[in-house]
Amino acid sequence: MALTTCPDCGKQISSSAANCPGCGRPMAAFSGKAVQTRRKGGLYEGIGFLLMLVGGLALLVSQGLGVGLIAVGFVVFLVGRFM
Repeated sequence: MALTTCPDCGKQISSSAANCPGCGRPMAAFSGKAVQTRRKGGLYEGIGFLLMLVGGLALLVSQGLGVGLIAVGFVVFLVGRFM
C-alpha cells in the first residue's frame, strides 16, 4: 500500500482508495469514456405515468374508471421511483 497525494486538497492518501477522504475527489484513473447507468425503476415509472395519462383521459369520458386508473398509475409510478 503506497501513499499518493490528492491533486485537489494535497493530503496524503492510500493509492488504493477510491475517493480522497479529505475532499471526496475520485482517485480512480479516468478512462475518458462516459459510463451510462440505467435505473431499475424506469420501466415502472413509465408504466405508471401511462396509466395516469390513460386514467386522466378516461376521467374526461367516464368518472368511474378514470379515478381508479389514476390511483393505480400513481402507486406504480411511486414503486418505480423508489426502486
